[in-house]
Amino acid sequence: MARRDDLIKAEALELWKQMHDEPPPEVSGGELLELICRDLVVRAYDRVQSPFLRPTMILRPEDWPEMAKN
Repeated sequence: MARRDDLIKAEALELWKQMHDEPPPEVSGGELLELICRDLVVRAYDRVQSPFLRPTMILRPEDWPEMAKN
Protein backbone atom coordinates (compact mmCIF):
# COMPACT_ATOMS: atom_id res chain seq x y z
CA MET A 1 0.00 0.00 0.00
CA ALA A 2 1.28 3.45 -0.92
CA ARG A 3 2.34 5.80 1.83
CA ARG A 4 0.47 9.03 2.41
CA ASP A 5 3.42 11.14 1.21
CA ASP A 6 3.64 9.10 -1.99
CA LEU A 7 -0.07 9.63 -2.69
CA ILE A 8 0.23 13.37 -2.08
CA LYS A 9 3.25 13.57 -4.40
CA ALA A 10 1.41 11.65 -7.15
CA GLU A 11 -1.65 13.91 -6.91
CA ALA A 12 0.52 17.05 -6.84
CA LEU A 13 2.44 15.90 -9.93
CA GLU A 14 -0.79 15.28 -11.84
CA LEU A 15 -2.11 18.69 -10.85
CA TRP A 16 1.18 20.33 -11.89
CA LYS A 17 0.99 18.64 -15.31
CA GLN A 18 -2.52 20.01 -15.82
CA MET A 19 -1.51 23.56 -14.89
CA HIS A 20 2.04 23.96 -16.27
CA ASP A 21 3.92 23.13 -19.45
CA GLU A 22 7.34 22.84 -17.81
CA PRO A 23 8.43 19.88 -15.68
CA PRO A 24 7.82 20.15 -11.93
CA PRO A 25 10.62 21.12 -9.56
CA GLU A 26 12.25 18.37 -7.49
CA VAL A 27 10.48 18.97 -4.18
CA SER A 28 8.23 16.98 -1.87
CA GLY A 29 4.52 16.59 -2.59
CA GLY A 30 3.55 19.07 0.11
CA GLU A 31 6.02 21.65 -1.16
CA LEU A 32 4.76 21.15 -4.71
CA LEU A 33 1.19 21.75 -3.56
CA GLU A 34 2.34 24.93 -1.84
CA LEU A 35 3.93 26.11 -5.10
CA ILE A 36 0.76 25.34 -7.02
CA CYS A 37 -1.57 27.02 -4.53
CA ARG A 38 0.46 30.09 -3.56
CA ASP A 39 -0.91 32.24 -6.40
CA LEU A 40 -4.51 31.05 -6.26
CA VAL A 41 -7.14 33.55 -5.24
CA VAL A 42 -9.44 31.94 -2.72
CA ARG A 43 -12.80 33.60 -2.54
CA ALA A 44 -14.85 33.58 0.63
CA TYR A 45 -17.55 30.98 0.76
CA ASP A 46 -20.04 29.73 3.29
CA ARG A 47 -18.62 26.54 4.79
CA VAL A 48 -21.61 25.89 6.99
CA GLN A 49 -24.23 24.08 4.96
CA SER A 50 -26.47 21.55 6.64
CA PRO A 51 -30.08 20.53 6.25
CA PHE A 52 -30.17 20.15 10.04
CA LEU A 53 -29.18 23.74 10.86
CA ARG A 54 -31.37 26.76 10.41
CA PRO A 55 -29.60 30.00 9.44
CA THR A 56 -30.67 31.50 12.79
CA MET A 57 -28.80 28.71 14.62
CA ILE A 58 -25.43 29.67 13.09
CA LEU A 59 -23.41 32.39 14.80
CA ARG A 60 -21.22 34.42 12.48
CA PRO A 61 -18.76 37.29 12.95
CA GLU A 62 -20.28 40.75 13.04
CA ASP A 63 -18.58 41.68 9.77
CA TRP A 64 -19.83 38.55 7.98
CA PRO A 65 -21.64 40.39 5.13
CA GLU A 66 -18.40 42.16 4.17
CA MET A 67 -16.37 38.95 4.51
CA ALA A 68 -18.79 37.00 2.33
CA LYS A 69 -18.44 39.48 -0.53
CA ASN A 70 -14.72 38.77 -1.03
